[in-house]
Amino acid sequence: MSTPFSHPPLSQPTTVLLTGATSGIGAALLRRLLAQGHSVIALSRSAAYLPAQPGLIAISADLTDLPAIPALAHRLIADHPALSVLINNAAVQHAHALTDPASTPARLIEEATLNLAAPALLTQALLPHLMAQRGGAIVNLSSGLAIFPKQQGGLYSATKAGLSSFTTTLRWQVEGAPLLVTEVVLPLVDTPMTAGRGKGKITADHAARAILDGITARRSILRIGAARALPLIAALAPWMGRRLLRRA
Repeated sequence: MSTPFSHPPLSQPTTVLLTGATSGIGAALLRRLLAQGHSVIALSRSAAYLPAQPGLIAISADLTDLPAIPALAHRLIADHPALSVLINNAAVQHAHALTDPASTPARLIEEATLNLAAPALLTQALLPHLMAQRGGAIVNLSSGLAIFPKQQGGLYSATKAGLSSFTTTLRWQVEGAPLLVTEVVLPLVDTPMTAGRGKGKITADHAARAILDGITARRSILRIGAARALPLIAALAPWMGRRLLRRA
């Protein structure tokens, strides 16, 4: 008798839905997934600018348009029935204090919408289909800031904490089903979003390689690089974690 995970996610060519595929970690994931022979639905506001290549299905969409997400997801299922893996990577960070004039209501709405509400709606719409697939997986990219927030990224940190909780409860809800639910806890990664911020960054390609290896190995919680130390710091010296990441 086969086990629920007898066909590990990404162990054979499949169709992957990847959000935020045009920059940073998303672009690195896209390169690696295509190189491994997968078909990738690259979902992004700027997907139309991606160069055509075998296996790439570029779809331009604005994930901050929340009411449009369920219909979009249903069209993707109809057009790409082999879709078995969802990677919620798209995110934005506006690193400003709330008193900063740059911290406009529009930016706050964008941050909360893209980072948390959009992944939840996309997951909900695709969940029945993904649960029926062999090798199905939902992968949510979180951050060490979900555990220890930073001073100039309060809403970003809060959305990542929310995504972390959402991923845990989703895993409980599908317990026993042949669906992998993975939370990726990232350290500081060298991407356009983090340009000029912090030191000791890992490369986007390093992060992408670790993420894909973790999915194939069926890891439900994947902590990468310096993020591996965070549970121990949280347990033994939370004050240290707060001090280290407050001004990250």
